[in-house]
Amino acid sequence: MKILMVSMEMVPFAKVGGLADVIGSLPKELSKYSKVDVILPYYGSLTDSLYKKFYNQDLKLVKILENKLLNNSYGIYQVENFGNNNFKVYLFKSEKLFEREGIYLDKTGKPFEDEFFRYLVFNLAVVDFIKQSDYDIIHCHDWHTSFTILYLKYLNLTNKTIFTIHNIAYQGIFSKEILDNINIDTDFKRFILDKCEYYSKINLMKGAIELSNIISTVSPNYANEIQNYSEFGMGLENILKLNSHKLVGILNGIDYELWNPLTDNSLYKNYDINNVNEGKKENKLRLLMDLKLLDNLDNYDLDIPLFGVVARLDYQKGFDILYDSFKKLMDSSIDAYLVVLGTGNIDIQKQIEKLAVEYPKFVSVNIKFSEDLARKIYAASDFFLIPSRFEPCGLSQMISYKYGTIPIATKTGGLKDSVIDIFEDRANGTGILIEKANSDLLFEALKKAHSLYKNKDFIFEFRKKLMKLDFSWNTSSKKYFELYNQLMSIIQ
Repeated sequence: MKILMVSMEMVPFAKVGGLADVIGSLPKELSKYSKVDVILPYYGSLTDSLYKKFYNQDLKLVKILENKLLNNSYGIYQVENFGNNNFKVYLFKSEKLFEREGIYLDKTGKPFEDEFFRYLVFNLAVVDFIKQSDYDIIHCHDWHTSFTILYLKYLNLTNKTIFTIHNIAYQGIFSKEILDNINIDTDFKRFILDKCEYYSKINLMKGAIELSNIISTVSPNYANEIQNYSEFGMGLENILKLNSHKLVGILNGIDYELWNPLTDNSLYKNYDINNVNEGKKENKLRLLMDLKLLDNLDNYDLDIPLFGVVARLDYQKGFDILYDSFKKLMDSSIDAYLVVLGTGNIDIQKQIEKLAVEYPKFVSVNIKFSEDLARKIYAASDFFLIPSRFEPCGLSQMISYKYGTIPIATKTGGLKDSVIDIFEDRANGTGILIEKANSDLLFEALKKAHSLYKNKDFIFEFRKKLMKLDFSWNTSSKKYFELYNQLMSIIQ
């Protein structure tokens, strides 16, 4: 059985969000059972610099083929010295279409004006590559790869297909007129308009959902939410309900080779389950001092917890409620440290930055992305905030566990599948859950966390329990392999 994954992101070649981490880890784990390759675009200097950051060497490519499509020359290259006999990575190289300063967005933060055309050319080239190969299963990730499934079905090719929804908020919706000036076969245009028709527009995700043999998403609860509730299905809930017989939710995992406090080079002090409390204390003290929240160790108060945030600061992630919640906590004479790292909605950023102005000895807000600081925050924090309105899977709670940090999360999507509220189930609890993203509910959760933190004996043992939890890709990859076997039995 040979599988090809099609994606726009993959660590260590291109990263915007969690999709890159999934594609960077899942194929490697699956290669224990079967042959799994990945193809994605080459983003020029963005790819080169990220690869060098990971491996401290230049990216080396071997040309597999070159061609021309819709007046765009391109090449497909295999990455040298990467993967194994069962796992290879191919990069689609088109200087005109993909070697830019952003992956999805331009300098202004808007999608590239030619994004429909970019993804069309990439996916048509992928299908040409597939036609010259012997892959049994094509596994496409998110709407940007929908054209691969559409074109395979249009050509009546026999490859089995699986389409994974990582975030249904992004569907690839365009006006029908966008096809007018694109020089593709008229019958294929009609096919796209027919299969992707959506309220007089084109919805590429809808087409992929209807045409793929199997649809997967990144947690069991999210699979339930997106077909039963309009606020989660975002217009596609009825389509998904009609296709529920082929929809499955498989929880993502994390790569413990990449996320391990014992080997993490970013930490002030490495630690494992045997010295987690000493390790977290050292990381917390050093981070507070580096961020100017602590000027000397004599001023350190053992009873003040540190709440960490590493996230996109937007409405989906629930951070519009953080200002009110944390302000209520501090104004109740309950001291707490808050360290925030992320970028996002300008209004939400400014609101959170006000906390640092109002409580300069307790709050540090860092409007940027820094992998190094993110890792320090995971290790230093006592609690980690994930107040999402919806969360397909979420990786932050899994990383938190590995670093002995207690998640505070909303009861949604993959968070509901992977966090058990300790106040509802003391024996099996792994964190603190709130019903929804609401400032009063988050305030109550912060108070509960503060109270829990005073019981140091409990906290010290609880951290060890969290570090023993297994959210590696081992379990998830076996479920995907079962899905592939099921897919192979489908007669087309």
